[in-house]
Amino acid sequence: MKLLKTSSVSLTGEYCALNCKHCGRHYLKNMANINEIEDIAKNGYTSFLISGGLMPDGKIPFAAFKDKLKYLKKEYNLRYNFHTGFVDEEDLSVLKELSDVVSYDLVGDKETYYEVYGKGNFEKMWDSFFLLLENGIKVKPHVTLGLRKGVISHEREAIKSLKEVSDKIDEIIFLIFIPTKGTEYESYKPPKINEVVLFLENARKNFPETKLILGCMQPKGNYRKNIQEQLLGIVDKIVQPVLPTIKEAEKKGFEISYSYECCAL
Repeated sequence: MKLLKTSSVSLTGEYCALNCKHCGRHYLKNMANINEIEDIAKNGYTSFLISGGLMPDGKIPFAAFKDKLKYLKKEYNLRYNFHTGFVDEEDLSVLKELSDVVSYDLVGDKETYYEVYGKGNFEKMWDSFFLLLENGIKVKPHVTLGLRKGVISHEREAIKSLKEVSDKIDEIIFLIFIPTKGTEYESYKPPKINEVVLFLENARKNFPETKLILGCMQPKGNYRKNIQEQLLGIVDKIVQPVLPTIKEAEKKGFEISYSYECCAL
């Protein structure tokens, strides 16, 4: 049986017009570039997260790479998860043709948005998300818990806005802030576990028909072990579960899915 694996690609290299306080371009450094997709696919990878840093207009330049991405997808039977910034009609054309799914980061309030990103356009972020939904793009919203200095803040408003379009989304993916060395937020702690659990319990009540996913971005060590075990039975899927979580799930009779693929796939 072929093992399903995802590799991350940055279309902009290490460039990003922003210098977000939780990221600081750090995560771009470990991504492959588009010229490496072919070799990675030959080594058994079946899907790719197509991402990158944002250009000054808040977009990732997907259209410039459309032909190459189209050729590689067909040649190696690949699946693409596009991680987008702002989108317009040109991007919609690319996404309709090439995306299997779109991952989209959402921030619930202006204060958090401008505090973390420094600049951008809060309204356009939400307008782009709604544009994707209205055009039938399979989009999976991502909400980072503790995004602003590890404190639960914007998340409640994000959930309220998502509630209004709950009939158009089948999953919400929750990430957890990781203090990252070299960023402005490196000295802050992840959100308290009990607050994360309480928040997701409330989200479960508000979205009884929507799958809630704990995505791959989670602090490591005891935090990861503890948060995963406490979310058993609350979320529908835990990505990259640690062994104690798997054992605890089996003991309690919960099914737990895990793979080497991106959480949106």
